[in-house]
Amino acid sequence: MAIVIRDAELKRDRQVMMDCLLRNRQRYEKNDTFEQRFDWAYSGNPYGEGRAWLAVDEAANKVIGFTSAFPRRMFVNGECMIGWNCADFSIDKEYRTLGAAMKLRRAAKLCVDRGEFAFLYAHPNDRMRVVHEKVGHHAIGKMVRYAALLRLDQTLGAKLGNNPVAKVSAALANPLLRLMSPRRSGLDKFQFSLAQEQRFGEEYDRLFEKVKHQHSVIGSRDTEYLNWRFLRNPLYRAKSLRMQQDGELKGYVLYYEGNGIARVADAIVEGKSDEIGILLAGLIHHL
Repeated sequence: MAIVIRDAELKRDRQVMMDCLLRNRQRYEKNDTFEQRFDWAYSGNPYGEGRAWLAVDEAANKVIGFTSAFPRRMFVNGECMIGWNCADFSIDKEYRTLGAAMKLRRAAKLCVDRGEFAFLYAHPNDRMRVVHEKVGHHAIGKMVRYAALLRLDQTLGAKLGNNPVAKVSAALANPLLRLMSPRRSGLDKFQFSLAQEQRFGEEYDRLFEKVKHQHSVIGSRDTEYLNWRFLRNPLYRAKSLRMQQDGELKGYVLYYEGNGIARVADAIVEGKSDEIGILLAGLIHHL
């Protein structure tokens, strides 16, 4: 069967792309929430609309998969440019061969080769690693996930059942767990506060103007991006842990909660490894 790739037109092809996502991906969100996410991500991005490519089975005349990329303002060695972040990738099960996946990913990469995109990047994904490598992507860094156990309610509930014994055990164990957690030195140099921001203010812009010079490559965290990415996101609304010194914002963690888990969505700090450690220790202390 011949699979051809064509550029998507977001308004015209929105429904076939949504249908492809919904039938191929298991998500916890309701369908209407996931559709809101589609419009937010593809059309609401402050840096411009997303791009997408459709895989079409010519014989059946149907869309069997697609991939997309979203624009992101980046600073590379201090120079501002628009990079493109590889985003949704969805293919119907009966067409999941290396060939179809490579055709889709290559369509996005060709935009870089033709000079339409400054560069294209993707987050680590073991299932896509072979595809990325075969079309010419190269690993440039490592992403490591960390977890910290803050309370034992869920763990004991899973082992003992949802009963009074588990609840009493958790009530006794949680303070001990907190005492056993290592305390990071330097916490007393900063003031920490939890906030549900209604709008990210100018202090976030001022912080990023300082932080962007600490990194050779960094994605913009200006308030335009932060308000869109973390406050208008239909999947979750992030909370902020602010780290201040003498009334000046020195760093922050953006996180969201669900099912007893707090997930860090972004973190930025003025300084280096010691300061990021203090920032994350502050989050653990305040949760």
